Amino acid sequence: MKARFLITVIATIFVLTTNFAQEKMHCPPSKCEFQPGDQVYAFGHKIKLRSEPNTTSPALEELKIGEWVKILEKTPFSWPYKGFDSPFYKVKYNGMTGYILGGLLSVERKTVAGQNYFFTYSREGESTFLNIRTVVHGSYMEKKVPLRNPHFSINTLGNKGVPNLDGILYVDYHANASNLDDGGIYLFLNHFNLCDAVAISQIVDQGSSNYLSERLIFPDDADGIPNKVLYKMEKGQNLDLVTEWRQTSMESRILTWVDGTLSPNIREKGWQP
Repeated sequence: MKARFLITVIATIFVLTTNFAQEKMHCPPSKCEFQPGDQVYAFGHKIKLRSEPNTTSPALEELKIGEWVKILEKTPFSWPYKGFDSPFYKVKYNGMTGYILGGLLSVERKTVAGQNYFFTYSREGESTFLNIRTVVHGSYMEKKVPLRNPHFSINTLGNKGVPNLDGILYVDYHANASNLDDGGIYLFLNHFNLCDAVAISQIVDQGSSNYLSERLIFPDDADGIPNKVLYKMEKGQNLDLVTEWRQTSMESRILTWVDGTLSPNIREKGWQP
């Protein structure tokens, strides 16, 4: 039975990856770059379109968050920005050609319930973060969440049957040889607010058959509970390959969305004797 569960975990991860295969894959600015012809959106607010690829040249125009530019080419010039060496891009905006620092541009735009959301990376020491912004009343709101895996795609999920919720953004990790975490982050959105962020892990070490599987099951999902979110975790350790001796543990918890928070916190344990 435990062996069958391990196979199920692997199959589930494969299906999730296949379903989201059409989503755009993202990685840190040091490894990924915008391509000529890309239409990208301003993440920074009141950013300057400059006449030359540097921070001191005259500004041709000022862009608000969410305005778009067309990428013409990546230049060999860069500037340190939010923990990364960010290149300048030659872009076209409203009939003008100029230069914008790549770190000021959103890696993608997603729309939930008519509201646009923009994303970029930042780094502090050894930690990498995803910064999310949305425009509210001429200004913007921002949330910064730590990334366990900097390779991901972003999916919109609707409200999944959760009451009083506009929708959910899912940051879907893409595991690779250097990072086995294939889980992700659920970002809950309500009334233009960037509310709770819940991180889950999906890790399968096929070499040792160790695994960790965390899931959130929503009301609209199979086995979902009306108006509730079900958290399930199972982890296992292979003790002997010959006799298929495995040790597993399971955990589940019913969560409620209330006042902008999914409660109780899945990382906090209750009273124990």
